[in-house]
Amino acid sequence: MKNILRNTILSSLGSIKSIANGIHILNSHYIGRNDLPKEVFHDLLNKLSKKADFIRIEDAVDAIQNKTLQNQKLIAFTFDDGFEECYTKIAPVLTDFNTNAAFFINPGFIDGNENYIKHFTKNVVHINKQPMTWKMIKELHQKGFTIGSHTYDHVRLVGLNNMQLQKQITESKNRIEEQIESTCEYFAWTYGRNTDIDEEALNLVTKHHQYIFGGDNYTNYYSFDNRVINRRHIEGNWPIHHVNYFLSKPKTY
Repeated sequence: MKNILRNTILSSLGSIKSIANGIHILNSHYIGRNDLPKEVFHDLLNKLSKKADFIRIEDAVDAIQNKTLQNQKLIAFTFDDGFEECYTKIAPVLTDFNTNAAFFINPGFIDGNENYIKHFTKNVVHINKQPMTWKMIKELHQKGFTIGSHTYDHVRLVGLNNMQLQKQITESKNRIEEQIESTCEYFAWTYGRNTDIDEEALNLVTKHHQYIFGGDNYTNYYSFDNRVINRRHIEGNWPIHHVNYFLSKPKTY
């Protein structure tokens, strides 16, 4: 009943609101929890494209940092966890709309054997989806998509010792750079709330990455003294009015 009421309210309010000016970075994981066709995501982007313009993630970050393009309605995309449908379905749709995304991946998931992947999908991300391969990831990078780190094993960055932090942050970056044969300057921590990363972890992330992304305080461009760029969570099968409602909130520095 609570979900039905929430959906009704979001649909009603979203139908009468307009997307606010500014740069909106949307973050998703997949098109939907089930195996949905790419046309579902294409339909959402087609509707969004009538309300705002899409901007490449690198250009969005640059505009946020330099406080430009504030009088336009702009949307950029990021995706976490590195599921296979990012390559087979999501990237092709983004290409259809002449834009890109940052894909934040977990090298442990990519490299994992059958038991690791089974544990990861069942107990960590709680969804039965397969990872991309390094070949897919490298191809996406070569086509102009950004590849970022999402920790090595999708762990919460709170209370870890130095050795654990080095693996989840430094080794993750190194493994990605080894595979894509390029630098990895983007990082998004898991679960996304500001309470899901502590100061020690954030300091190490800042040391090794130029751009850091969280998922709290979406109406503010930054958190943590301008060290972290905030994103707004959606998924690829959300109703357009729901997305419209969240993007109607004004952006501030």
